[in-house]
Amino acid sequence: LDPTKPPLRPPPPQLAAGSASSATILVTAVSFRDGQRCAYTILSALRRARHPDRVRIAVVDQALDEEDRCLPTYCELARVEFATATAEKSQSHCPYRDQLVVDERDARKSRGPLVSRHYAQLLLGDDEEFCLGIDGHSVFTNDWDVYLIKDWLDAENEMGVITTYVHHSADAVIAPNGDNTPYHDTPHLCDIKGGAHGIPRNEGATNIHNATRPILQSKWGAGFSFSKCHSERRVKIDRHTDWIFDGEEFSRAALLWTAGYDFYSPSLYGHAVYHNYTGNPISLTWGSKKVTGTESRGAEEEMGANRVKLHIGQPFEGKINTTDFDKYTVSDTNKARTLHQFLEFSGVNYDGQGKWTHRCHQLHWVPYTHPEVVEALVPGWRQEEVPKVLTTISGTNKENIEPTEVLECLYHGTCDQLATLTNGLCSDGIMHGVLMATNFLLMFGFTFYFVV
Repeated sequence: LDPTKPPLRPPPPQLAAGSASSATILVTAVSFRDGQRCAYTILSALRRARHPDRVRIAVVDQALDEEDRCLPTYCELARVEFATATAEKSQSHCPYRDQLVVDERDARKSRGPLVSRHYAQLLLGDDEEFCLGIDGHSVFTNDWDVYLIKDWLDAENEMGVITTYVHHSADAVIAPNGDNTPYHDTPHLCDIKGGAHGIPRNEGATNIHNATRPILQSKWGAGFSFSKCHSERRVKIDRHTDWIFDGEEFSRAALLWTAGYDFYSPSLYGHAVYHNYTGNPISLTWGSKKVTGTESRGAEEEMGANRVKLHIGQPFEGKINTTDFDKYTVSDTNKARTLHQFLEFSGVNYDGQGKWTHRCHQLHWVPYTHPEVVEALVPGWRQEEVPKVLTTISGTNKENIEPTEVLECLYHGTCDQLATLTNGLCSDGIMHGVLMATNFLLMFGFTFYFVV
């Protein structure tokens, strides 16, 4: 929170069941010709959750006919892995099968990760409270479900999204028994660069040392995103963005942030899921032209890129597909903040210079310009300004003195200025002492509240 502004706060976290131990989680993953690693992703999520019965997993599995599929490969692994579990689970043909939903698709018809995440979002049910979006080659650690919810609660923001580019799973951070032995550094998304088609895309993550709680950031990462599921229900992923990789994350960030959501990198122990960055020898790259190339790919990609630019307010030339655009953007009536505010917050402009602003310093939460949007979502919460006060000094009423006005005089002003507010009750000696004490405490991050 910005100490120089009125003490406005985001809405506090709310749990539908009243307790973190009762919350449900939907994990959504997309996989492209990667059945073995997808299967292990599901296995590690269920085997290492403290409350696996409250975890549901939805996967978009894209493969060729002759290749391993995610679900049957998982079932084979799980029958062995859960052999020592309860009789009900160990004797099952496929342990936890009733908690899995898989949308199997032909890899030759894939149109890239953004469209694939659209299909994954369609698998969201009506009753899940939390949603975790990951790639289909992730690795979970013991009690990940508990740590993720705790981290989200520590952000103290109902609209918080814990997101980053998580560390590599093969770097000895996961103990043989599945425990998390994290680094002292957690990845933090703060810088940006120009990507394909000139669309902004995230730079590699910067690291924060010994983060004990989530840290506010201006970027969103697709490979790890944990939030309340109302973020997925309210902000749809655009189906008509074929072949888009660069621009996926910046456009998603713009839509979520203007709808009222805020992004945080995780704490040390909130970083409880890792990413398998080793290459997949089958697919080579997502949407490899050897499998999914079409004669119309160039035109489809141009229209997909221009559609992303339309979402983020970036000028473009050429063709665009505007089918159902209103369905996938954030309408004016549902915007809690403006797109202009997001561009400023994220350090991006479209002046053609390509000199975007570094955003790796301490950021502050941006209050809503249309708080009624979020107030309707969070019953009982109101974003309220500090009220003006009526005070009596030496028998003289002074109306509408702002506490921040007094602070400005203390921090920047003179005794004459303060005397105007206090009817001459401040002496030079008192002023000098107050200024010294105020400056000292402000250096250490203290916030002052005045009763005047």
